[in-house]
Amino acid sequence: MTKIPTGRRPQEPFPVSGPVDILAFIPHSLGFVPQESMVLMTMDSARLGATLRLDLPPAGLNHTDFAARVTELLRSDRAANGVLMALYTNLAWQQPEVPPYCTLVTELGEHLAEAGLPIRDGWLVSAHAWREYFCTDSSCCPWPGHSLGLIADSTLSAEMVYRGSAYARSLDEAVSLDLPPAWANSDDAALHRSAYVRRLRTRWCRRAQFAGTLAVWNAFFAAAAGTGTEQAVPERGCPQLRADPEAAGFLLASLRARPVRDTLLVMAALGYGRALEGAEACNLLSTDDNRPVLPPGTGETAWPAPERVPRTGSGTVRAANRRSPFRSRPGAVSDPERDFREVLIGQYSGLPDWTGMDAAFAVFAELLAATAGDPGEAADADGEAAAALLSLLAWIEWARGRGSRAQVHLTRCLTSYPGYRLAELLEDLLTTGMFPLWARQAGTAWRSPPAPHPGTARS
Repeated sequence: MTKIPTGRRPQEPFPVSGPVDILAFIPHSLGFVPQESMVLMTMDSARLGATLRLDLPPAGLNHTDFAARVTELLRSDRAANGVLMALYTNLAWQQPEVPPYCTLVTELGEHLAEAGLPIRDGWLVSAHAWREYFCTDSSCCPWPGHSLGLIADSTLSAEMVYRGSAYARSLDEAVSLDLPPAWANSDDAALHRSAYVRRLRTRWCRRAQFAGTLAVWNAFFAAAAGTGTEQAVPERGCPQLRADPEAAGFLLASLRARPVRDTLLVMAALGYGRALEGAEACNLLSTDDNRPVLPPGTGETAWPAPERVPRTGSGTVRAANRRSPFRSRPGAVSDPERDFREVLIGQYSGLPDWTGMDAAFAVFAELLAATAGDPGEAADADGEAAAALLSLLAWIEWARGRGSRAQVHLTRCLTSYPGYRLAELLEDLLTTGMFPLWARQAGTAWRSPPAPHPGTARS
């Protein structure tokens, strides 16, 4: 009997008595029903470990490169000694001894075996049936397969539902379920955005304005995280921001400045002070202002007082870092420029602040909802704010190790805003199978909070 850990909260693992339980667990683990996908699960002698979902490759793809990339990803689970496989496809299986994608699976199996991770069993799931992938004996593996109802009626499926787990019917639906509904007052946010675009124009990267802008963002990150309250899990969006359309317009306008946009990701991972120091060290800031322009009511609460933030290395910036609600690990040795760049490309070897990252996702999602149906968005830099937000959401999903969700955001971005550079760069990373260093280690990887749509696996 295999035990499946949930990877979400301390509780007894789920007992698994056969293939139907494993196949029932997969959509709960991913948060959606896979389609035209390969799902691989590492295992030791008694437990399942990491779950990896990949799109089935197109015909003509180099199978060796694909197998090598997948093997490298699975080797990060150092406790594993084998792999289980599930193929989800509607490609016709015409002969029992020649299953779909047999050449690809053979190549992958050889690579995994050489890495000490042999494929121990596998199944194919279509829209109508499921069947053991490696069995050619129709007496024990009926042709064309077993009813999908066996999966839905399995003991583990009932247990997962009883514990409150659910999943979406598709990946697109799962992504949409993570986002808040469109704003009813999006016109108000659009008007404020346009006003701040005209008012600030090229001033976003001046030292005091940059620091003040980050402080406003940081205040809403803290609100979304429930800092100082009993809220342990960020909501789907940020209600405080929805109640302040002028602040929303200000934040949307600031996304036109690429240095602001990129620094937000570092701030989510490392905190306000380290992000500001990193931006300064990377020469992203220009000459100072006397006083920044901020939305009413935020200048007093945006901390530290942005007009008094001096150059890098000052006591004020260090104090900001210590007092930030998203702190770095105690005793960590920091090189601001190196850390800034390594976070952006996923090469940072430390532990990101996942509370800050989840809160940033909630704020970005809320602002994206403010652009839905925005009549001024198309006229304002052809929807650059929405493109920036979709790219930021994609980056955080990539940082979480959820490449499939990241790709959905990137596709939506590049469909409505072709050529957006950050989205193109992220798409290149996904294409090559590169995940951040922190996503490859159990001690630093993201763990989803308890939610109706768990999505705990890498996909």
